Amino acid sequence: MLTLDEIFTQIQTGKAVRIALPMTDSTEKKRISCVYQEETPPEFSLLFTPDSLPEQGIDSNRKAVVLLDIKGQSVSLTADIKEIINRQIILLIAREVINHEQLREYFRVDVTAPLVARPALPGNVPANEKEWLLNGETIDVSGSGLLAIFTEPIDQGELVRVELVLPTGDTTPIKAVAHVVRNRKITNNQHQIALHFDRIKSEDRDRIMACCFELQRKHLRLKVQVKNPE
Repeated sequence: MLTLDEIFTQIQTGKAVRIALPMTDSTEKKRISCVYQEETPPEFSLLFTPDSLPEQGIDSNRKAVVLLDIKGQSVSLTADIKEIINRQIILLIAREVINHEQLREYFRVDVTAPLVARPALPGNVPANEKEWLLNGETIDVSGSGLLAIFTEPIDQGELVRVELVLPTGDTTPIKAVAHVVRNRKITNNQHQIALHFDRIKSEDRDRIMACCFELQRKHLRLKVQVKNPE
C-alpha cells in the first residue's frame, strides 16, 4: 500500500480524481469528479466543474474520501476539509491512506444493478401470508453494504436476504444476509433503503470490491473538463 508521501510524489496537477464529500443532511457522501491541484503536502486542492459543488450543506467537520489512480492502482485516502475557497475550489489536508479492511466501510461506488430482497427468516411469515419479495435497483455498493431503491419500505433493523447481479458480465448472483440501516421515503412508490451486510461469503465480497475498483478506474479515466475560476 502506498504511503501519503509516495502518493504526493507520484500524482501531478491536473489528475482526474473523485471525492466523496460529507453532507450535513445525510450520512451518505456525495461523490463528484474533480481535478487534483498541487499544494504544499499534506495539503492539496481540488478543482471542480462549474455548478458541480453543492451551494451549501458540505460538512467540514467530517472527513472526505478522495479516490485516485496511481499507475493503474486504485488508492483511497481520507482528508480534512480545510477551506471551501469558492464554488470551484476546496482546500484539503490528507490524513491517511485507507487500507483494505477500511475500504469495506469507506469505498462506495455508484453501481446500478438489479437486486431482490426477501425475509431472512421465511419461517417467521404467517401461514396465511405469502413470503414477500421486493425487486429493486442499487444506487451504490461497497464491500460492507449497499444503498438501493425499492417500491415498498422495509422496516429499519429487519433482516433480509438479498441477491444482486453485478454489472461485470458475470451473471452469478451475489447472495448475502443484511439488515436495514435506514429507510427513507422518496415518493409514494420509491423508498431509498440502506442495507449493511451481516453475512456474506468472502469470495462474494471480493467480487464486489473488484467491481468497485473497476468502475472507479473507469470514472477516473474520464477526462474532467474544468476552467480555472477567475
